[in-house]
Amino acid sequence: MRTQIRAVGLAALVLAVAGSRSALAQTGSGAAPPPEHGSLSLLLNIGGYSGFGGGLALGTRAAGIRGLVGWAPVIFALDNLSGGTDYKFYSGLQAGGDVYLRIFSPKETSDIGAQLGYRYSSLLGHGFAVGGYAQFALNRSLDFNLSIGLLFFPDGEDRLKQDQGLPSSTSFAFPGPKANFALSVGLAFWP
Repeated sequence: MRTQIRAVGLAALVLAVAGSRSALAQTGSGAAPPPEHGSLSLLLNIGGYSGFGGGLALGTRAAGIRGLVGWAPVIFALDNLSGGTDYKFYSGLQAGGDVYLRIFSPKETSDIGAQLGYRYSSLLGHGFAVGGYAQFALNRSLDFNLSIGLLFFPDGEDRLKQDQGLPSSTSFAFPGPKANFALSVGLAFWP
C-alpha cells in the first residue's frame, strides 16, 4: 500500500512540474512553443507499466499507438503459513502496445490523457492495461512521459505458480499477479 501511495505522490509531483515547466517556458524566453509532433517517435521507458526498455510510437501527441518491449521485474507478497508475509522477486520480459488519446492539454506543451493496451509477460502470460498518461515537452524534439495504471493478467497467478514451482495453496497478498498497480517514466524522441 505504501508503494501505491508513493507512486501516486510521484505522479502528482511530475504533473505539477510539468505545469510549472510549461508556464516558465511560456513566460521566460518568449520562444515559440514546440510544434505539434506527428509521425514516428522513439521511446525509452523505465518502470512496471511499460517495462525497462524501449519501443516506437506512431501518431501525434494527441492520439496514436505505442509499442514497447522491456525487462519487467516484479515483487509479489506471498502470505505464509505463520501469518506473516514473504516478498519474492521475479524477473521476466514484457511486451505490449497501447492506444492513447489526449483528454486535455493544460498548457501548449503538456498533455494529459488515457490509454488502453495489451500486455504479454513471460512470467504472467496475456493481459491488458488501463491507465492514464502525462506528457510534456522538454524541447522541440524530446518529450517526457509518465504512465500510470492497472495491469490485469487473468491467468497470472496460476502461471506464476506453475512456472516457479510454487505450491498450489500459495496465496498472494493484494495486489498480486492477477492485478497490480504500475508506473513508468520515459522519454519520447521525435526525429
